[in-house]
Amino acid sequence: MNIKKLLSAIHSDLSLDSAEEIKSNIELIARVQEMSGGERETIEAAFTHGPLYDGDVPSKSSRDILVKDGFIAKVVVKGEDGFNACTYKGRWAYRILKAMDDDTK
Repeated sequence: MNIKKLLSAIHSDLSLDSAEEIKSNIELIARVQEMSGGERETIEAAFTHGPLYDGDVPSKSSRDILVKDGFIAKVVVKGEDGFNACTYKGRWAYRILKAMDDDTK
């Protein structure tokens, strides 16, 4: 896997970002690479079809982990509780997953 391509997917540039930003982005990439299938499926669903009602989330246990790790947030939609949406961190995870998928094709 090309780290430069993955960093590019989240708009990180080795020549412009600080050492701390690069470290943080590499840690994010490592976390995304370790995601379970349920976590990956849940991120993709929340990003492409969200916000998702609790009953429409592919994996409730994976959703709970993603909420804890800041990739998904519980949100209110039009006054109704019980929805789940990607955070900005979730968007970055989705972009990393797509870059990883593109690399395997």
